[in-house]
This record gives sequence, C-alpha cells and structure tokens, in this order.
Amino acid sequence: MKFGFFVTGTASASYPELLEQAIYGEELGFDSVWLRERHFNTNPGRNLWPSPLIVGAYIAAKTTRLRVGIGSRILSLDHPIHIAEDAATLDVISGGRLDFGIARVGENDLYQQGFGISAQETRGRFEEGLDIILQAWTQQRISYQGKYFQIPEVMILPKPIQKPHPPVFVVGRSPESIQMAANKGFPIFIAAAQMIPEVQKTQELYWKALEAAGYPRTHVELPVNRFVYVAETMAKAKTEMEEPFMAFLNRGMTSDIKEYFFRSEETLTYENLFKEACIFGDPDYCIRQIERLQKEINLKYLLCTFNYYTIDLKQSLKSMELFSKYVMPHFKRTRQVKG
Repeated sequence: MKFGFFVTGTASASYPELLEQAIYGEELGFDSVWLRERHFNTNPGRNLWPSPLIVGAYIAAKTTRLRVGIGSRILSLDHPIHIAEDAATLDVISGGRLDFGIARVGENDLYQQGFGISAQETRGRFEEGLDIILQAWTQQRISYQGKYFQIPEVMILPKPIQKPHPPVFVVGRSPESIQMAANKGFPIFIAAAQMIPEVQKTQELYWKALEAAGYPRTHVELPVNRFVYVAETMAKAKTEMEEPFMAFLNRGMTSDIKEYFFRSEETLTYENLFKEACIFGDPDYCIRQIERLQKEINLKYLLCTFNYYTIDLKQSLKSMELFSKYVMPHFKRTRQVKG
C-alpha cells in the first residue's frame, strides 16, 4: 500500500502553514503529497493553489523522499510549452520526484470563461497540449502543427530526470477521458466523491479499455482519493465530522461536491456517505475500512483528504498524525510480511 495526501485549505490555515503541513508529511511517513490547481475561489480558506508547480518546487526543496504530485494541472488553460518547461524543472529540482496529474477542465465553467476558453475547445486543447508536453519531454527538438497550437522547430529544456518522462495521471470521469488515459497507459484518479459501486464501475470501464489498448493491469496503480478523519474514538470521529463534512459538501460556492456523486439528494445522507465514501473513525475502524477497499476495489494507493475548509488546521493535523501513527503502520507491516 502507498499513502499520499492532498494539501488544501482549512478554516484557519495560512499559506506558510499549509506548506509546513506538506513538508511534515515526509516526517510522518507518507509517500506523496498532492496539490490541486484552483482558481476564482470566493472562500480564501479553500483550495489555495492557482500555481501548484511553484508550490511543488518549494516542497521539493524542503524534502528528500516525498513525491510531489500535481493533482491536477488543467491543460486547456495554458500553453503546453510553459507547462512542459515548468514541470520538467520541478522534476529536475526534486531529483525525479514529480508525479504529473492532468485535467481537461476546471471544477466549473468559470475556469474556462475566466481564461477565455470556450467549452468546445477544451478537449482539443487538452489533447494537443498533452501531445506537445510529451514530445517536449522525450524529443531533442520538436515542431507541431495543430488546430490550437502551432510551434516551429524548437528545443525545449530542461528535460525531466525520470525517463521517458514523469508518471502521468489523468482526472477522468467521462468515458472519453477514461478511454484516452487507457489508450496511453496512464492511470486515472478515482475521485473521493464516488461511492464504492461507482468506483467499481469506473474501474471496470478503465481496465477493459486498458487491456484493449494492450497494457497489462499489473503495470498500473489507480490512486483512490477518500475523505479521511481519525479520532481517538468512533463516537468522537463521527460526531466531530457530521456538521463540518455536510457543510463541506453543501458549500454553495462555485461548485457543489454533491453533484459529483451522481446520486439523488435524499440518498446523500451523512450515514450513507460515512459508510460508502469516507474513512472516518478510530484507528481500528479506519484500518477495517481500508481493508474493505482492498477487497472490494483492489486498493493499492490511497490519497487522503485530511483538510476541510470547515475545520481548523490544528484539527486536520491531529487526524493526519493519528492516521500516520496508528493506521499506516498496519499496512506497511502487511506489505513487509508479504514481501
């Protein structure tokens, strides 16, 4: 099992405090830290990283082992040469620790509107942008003539340390994006806002497409994001998170997480979400929930969301510390015994 975590905003965190949390993840034994690209938030306490590659460079300079994940860079909003250069620079600075996640669009239409990109352009810009980035990383010189990008013959430096290029992960929930990722052998992110039956359907669609493209399952790990909160007792965890978590889902801002569950409003109760989308509880319960995910969706890489803009950073850090002290070691020991 591998364990990563997202660093996003909380009710009280500043930029420096979130950076310290990211760096602290290495000391706690996490394998990776992940940064989302977000724009135009009306709540300054929420996901704070409009430039995740810049943030990743700072984290890389302060750590030695922790992998730095971008989850994800929105390719349709920027020129692919900028993205290729910045990401390769981060890979070089980090000594080859970049995990590069990509997305076609932002979490709502305001992203595209704000950057002057029409909805009809996003897939074409995304696909052309990805082609250019991969060429920039793997070829000495490139040229490109597409519908959205025209590039004369140029040399793009630096080249990433990881060969042939840093691992690429795709935010993919639509059949088109899942198919594109599978065709290239790239893993997809499994979103936290999916209950287990939906996760299983997404995985089934991806595995079929991957095998049809000629890639074996054994070469791909699908990172699965889950909402996590650990407390000393079950009662404390369940009580402390009910109001903040439901407020987190019903945030009434530029997007509503509930929409991503593709479930009717009446089924999105705290009890259902607690059982099917969250890992909230005391350490023993959290271990059992992860073991359930191992059995039901073959979980191998868990990405934890500890931060919620409805609770203080101090509370998030305590949950993160309990998870690293009491939950992660169970799976590290299991891996060592099996090895």
